[in-house]
Amino acid sequence: RLIETKSGNGGQDLTKRNVMAAFFHKSSHCKNWLLSRREILESNSEDVLASSQREVKQLRMYFVELLHIFGRKLKLRQRVIATSVVYFKRFYVTRSFGEYDPRICAPTMLFIAGKVEETYVNARSFAMWAKDKDLGDLYKGSELTIESILKFELFAVEALKFELIVFHPYRPLTMILGETGRKQKLLPLAWSIANDSYRTDTCLQYAPAKIAIAIIHLTLVTTEATQSELDGFLEKVSTSSKQSIEIEDILEISGTLIDLYRYYDQIGKNKHMKPADVIKSLTKLRDSHDSKFKTNHLNNSDSTTLESKGTQIPTSSRYRTSSTSASMNLEEKKLPRP
Repeated sequence: RLIETKSGNGGQDLTKRNVMAAFFHKSSHCKNWLLSRREILESNSEDVLASSQREVKQLRMYFVELLHIFGRKLKLRQRVIATSVVYFKRFYVTRSFGEYDPRICAPTMLFIAGKVEETYVNARSFAMWAKDKDLGDLYKGSELTIESILKFELFAVEALKFELIVFHPYRPLTMILGETGRKQKLLPLAWSIANDSYRTDTCLQYAPAKIAIAIIHLTLVTTEATQSELDGFLEKVSTSSKQSIEIEDILEISGTLIDLYRYYDQIGKNKHMKPADVIKSLTKLRDSHDSKFKTNHLNNSDSTTLESKGTQIPTSSRYRTSSTSASMNLEEKKLPRP
């Protein structure tokens, strides 16, 4: 039960925010999934060696954008979409695009996020994913089926270490704006920036409250707030919260978001990867991992693959399908911790 203060609504919001912070610091999100910059930079390292940092970044952004597009088409809440993006990013911290097909991983993560966020998503609705005209030839020569999603789901949940509760910056964002007394004016822009933040890796590195503060700071900058107003805001949030708020982290997050918008300005709206480019990149990455895949994962009796233009791209490889039971048994192998 939230303990209400007698200092008015602002005091109640402050108390709720501190209670939320306490919940977060006890969560698996805080304990196991706040990664260092080095861990994030080293993720997809094998993919980077096989192609380039820029190409891997474009692949990540392509599939994150895909999750946003189909989440909206399925009329899912933004929280569900955001959770699926976090799952997708976490999964590929220790895995590569060459080994595990993101074309299957992305819809599976959206499917899992719907369950965790208590939003009904019919698995059959994902059949439209592969048939959508906006995707062009992304699934040409392959098949996205209910079976492939359900099989990958079990492996994905294990890869995420069964730690599926994700905290987001949306609630602290609205609470902090309420404390500033400028919620009505700033919330639309701040909410849009919060959505865009999932196109960066800030959700893997920082606590949601810090991200929310950085978003409000950037919103104030965008609305041409004075330097004294910016300094006053940062001082207020750093002194009113019981959790540690490092100003350097806030400025770092703001800088990352600014870099994102600069990147979009540079590439333009029509310069994102095309489905044919995605297939080409995935095939190249698959070929570079082919020998490793055959050594560590490929098994004549229990591997599941997708065929693409006469080649095979794995969709998952660490689960077994029993011939005498409908249940799937996971291999007794510990997954590496990020």
